[in-house]
Amino acid sequence: MSGTTVSHYVTGRIRPSFHALVGIAAFFNVTLDYLVFGERVHLSSTADPGNLRADVMRALAESNAYQGRQRDLIVRVNRRLSEQVERVARELLDDPRTASPPEFFSDADALPIEACANRTRVTTSRPPADLAFGPEGEVRRGTFFDVFVSNILAGRTYQYLFHGSRARFEPYVRGYRDLLTGADLPSDMVGERVEFRVVGTELPVGIVIHDLDVSLLERREPVLWERFHDDGIVDGVFAYVSIRHEEERGGIVLYDEYFASALRMFQRDWAAAQVL
Repeated sequence: MSGTTVSHYVTGRIRPSFHALVGIAAFFNVTLDYLVFGERVHLSSTADPGNLRADVMRALAESNAYQGRQRDLIVRVNRRLSEQVERVARELLDDPRTASPPEFFSDADALPIEACANRTRVTTSRPPADLAFGPEGEVRRGTFFDVFVSNILAGRTYQYLFHGSRARFEPYVRGYRDLLTGADLPSDMVGERVEFRVVGTELPVGIVIHDLDVSLLERREPVLWERFHDDGIVDGVFAYVSIRHEEERGGIVLYDEYFASALRMFQRDWAAAQVL
């Protein structure tokens, strides 16, 4: 603020803005009401208006300095909070108790992997992700249904092995066939490329096994290929435990003896199962 402006305040030629009044009132520790409507101090003819001008300038300068200190404090607090957040994040990432399992992947990853499978084998005691159910129990298309249909049209095959009673899974199979008919897939094509069987044993988790077209996966999904080709894909086969909870939907990759066990279990139970 220039000295001319302050002089105009003092002589009454112009009136200070609201923000200027706030600064002046804060400096003199008075209310705005007092400053605007209070008793005026009458200067004698010998009073020096320069002193008043200096007081007003000092009040405005100190008010600006106070606002500047507030801004500096906010910047420092934000910087410190950012440093603390980064430190805690690093600690969480380094702590195996809180880190997410590296082999977990979401449906967003599972879908393109299935789209590159020549054969998909599913063993489950629950409805697969291809199906969803409405409020009245009606069968609807699930998350994976479109990939399922595209793969069938491309000549790829599916084997579904349900664990439990036959009566429980027959409605699922009818739902599959109705949805496939609604997708205009010929029944003979469906019969050749999709198989359903049921075995009367319990299964605690669902397992998905893909026989992959590895060249297609490498070309179409280079990020997923880089992630799993040395750590998850074995001789072109990729297997995972299906996670279908409300909080998490995806899978956990099977390795080593778990991978081999899943393949043996599917082959054994498929041979013993009944056609649906």
